[in-house]
Amino acid sequence: MKNSTKITNASIESAGLPKDAKQVIAEYIWNGFDAKASTVSMDISSNQLGYIERIRISDNGEGIAPDTLNYSFGNFLDSLKKEQPKRTSYTRGKKGKGRFSFSLFATRATWHTVVAISDQLMGYKLLIDRDTKEEYENSEPQPTTASSTGTMVVLEGVFGVNAATLQSEEFVDFLAQEFGWFLHLNKDAGYSIQINGKAISYQQLIQETDETSFTIYSPEENSFVFKVNYIRWQYPIGDRYYYYFLNSHKVEVAKQLSSFNNNAIEFHHSVYVKSAFFNGFDLSDMTLSTEGNLFSEKEQQIVYRKLLLELREMLERKQKKYVREQAVGVKLQELLQKNLLPHYSSSASDQNRKNTLLQLIQELYIADPRAFVGIKVDLIRTYLGFLDLLLQTDRKTEILPIVEQAIPLSDRERERIRKILG
Repeated sequence: MKNSTKITNASIESAGLPKDAKQVIAEYIWNGFDAKASTVSMDISSNQLGYIERIRISDNGEGIAPDTLNYSFGNFLDSLKKEQPKRTSYTRGKKGKGRFSFSLFATRATWHTVVAISDQLMGYKLLIDRDTKEEYENSEPQPTTASSTGTMVVLEGVFGVNAATLQSEEFVDFLAQEFGWFLHLNKDAGYSIQINGKAISYQQLIQETDETSFTIYSPEENSFVFKVNYIRWQYPIGDRYYYYFLNSHKVEVAKQLSSFNNNAIEFHHSVYVKSAFFNGFDLSDMTLSTEGNLFSEKEQQIVYRKLLLELREMLERKQKKYVREQAVGVKLQELLQKNLLPHYSSSASDQNRKNTLLQLIQELYIADPRAFVGIKVDLIRTYLGFLDLLLQTDRKTEILPIVEQAIPLSDRERERIRKILG
């Protein structure tokens, strides 16, 4: 049965669909996880010359319910996903664009889906052609012998991309960066992405991990244990940097942006927090969504604020450790290569002053990298020149109180700078 939609072919072409085949594949994989799948598989059928005959992307999710077709296929830039009250890592749909994105490199997409209707498994298919995307065709649901629900989209008439590209190390690395954080978040549930039967790995992207736990006490002397798993990634991940809150069943119930999202020091991180505290948790108002809780709304809010403070302090320590061990060396090398330091002669006094300035820059950068981010080169050169002038006078100890007006320093950082200034 053919169905007309509330869209036109031209409107789809001008609506900002993905421009790259690998982004299209990622859209379909996200669709599988949006449908509560734990495994998404991509199988590529090709000949010896690398010509792709078809691409199959299948999942073991809930399938596409027939009564949602007018929303999920009939309305472009609309999606049932956006109506969900919570936006967590389990919902990544982009306004329904994904179902049309196949047209970038395929002439036809066919969805074979199995859903549970009244405790019975029913199967049917949907079809969209590249040249007539304003229409979709679907069959009537029929009883099926399939053993479980799920969806398989078959892309045919593939052009502009070959099998070598979709099986390359570069493509696998792209998927690892896009989905690694999500697979790690759900590793205990066995989530995976497979290409021609081989699961992709993301462990190579992890640079540092740490696990810890702490207990937070409320004013009513109730105690709540939080188990924290910190990860620093080698590259930017396919998500912003969040605290992910998991309930006692390790299911993500909410997430909160960390305080370290807008930085230019390559500090790519994720923090996973598991606790029974999040059972029934609602981030929108920080109150339990069920009645009969053991503590008041006020108590939960207090515990939550304490939790965020603990997490921020922990993440700040991790960032400073990363900056001291890796990022500061990169910054000092950049200053030298761009010739931003004052000119120094080869005399012992000049070289000593240069070393002092470099040590001072190092401590300032560790204390707050933002002091050197987003500033014009000429201003940095002038800033360092003034510091160098003060180092040549008997008033160099006054540098510390001036710095403290702009950069918050810990006692240890303050003492380090004091020793540098002599």
